[in-house]
Amino acid sequence: WRKWWEYVKSSQMKDLIQSTSAHKSSHIIVFGGTSGLGLALALHHQALGWQVSVVGHSMEKIDNTNSQHPNSITYCCDLTDNAQTQSLLESLSNISFQRVIYSAGSYTNERVHHLSQADSDQMLAINLQAFEQVFRWASEQLRRQSCALDFNENSSLSLICIASIAGTMDYPYASLYAKSKRAMIANASAYRAALAPYDIQVNCIASGYIDTQALRDLNNGDASHKPFIIKTQTAVEKIMQAIDKDIELAIFPRSMGYIIRALNHLPKPLLNWILRSKLDKTT
Repeated sequence: WRKWWEYVKSSQMKDLIQSTSAHKSSHIIVFGGTSGLGLALALHHQALGWQVSVVGHSMEKIDNTNSQHPNSITYCCDLTDNAQTQSLLESLSNISFQRVIYSAGSYTNERVHHLSQADSDQMLAINLQAFEQVFRWASEQLRRQSCALDFNENSSLSLICIASIAGTMDYPYASLYAKSKRAMIANASAYRAALAPYDIQVNCIASGYIDTQALRDLNNGDASHKPFIIKTQTAVEKIMQAIDKDIELAIFPRSMGYIIRALNHLPKPLLNWILRSKLDKTT
């Protein structure tokens, strides 16, 4: 992360920071913001002058964030624990914020491993249940702020969630991970319609493979073989562009998006047969 922090403080970023001074009083909360893409998005907003709060479940990662980025506010919360999550949200209700990013996620490779009860519970809790809990709370808080602000100020209120390009595929043999991300995409679309009268922006990000430490850990330290994999910095740039352009569902990289679109046009039985033959477990 030292290289990333040097990047956001580079001369190119300084020009961007000067041009976005309007964000200096804004506050963002990033769930899943102590590592990976979530941390990169938090640091990017911090470089733009935002006040940043991050939520993570690992005390080791929180301590590391506090050490390397002391200007960030950190919260420890196990999002699989409904009561603990609700307690955190109640405490966060006392502060003002303009943007929430839900970047928390859980993944088990169901192509290789049979899904255990623990893996199933965790993916369902983090990818869907906690996401719904956070989005419901955040939408309520932002609606209150919207009613209290003038029109020009409301336009900066936004809710963002990080889904997956896997959730854009519509086929019966999808994994729990893909199904939960598909549900996330649908939920974000519903919130976008519901919050439009309040001038609250809602965007969903459906990316392909991003070269994060978590992905490398899942692939014995090297994820370079993943198709169309992109760097974390590139993903952050594309996400910020999607937010600035208010794209409802941002799918990238483009080449992977084209492939998914083509697959979705195949007859469902054929698509199911193709993917079943590729995904069936050998162990």
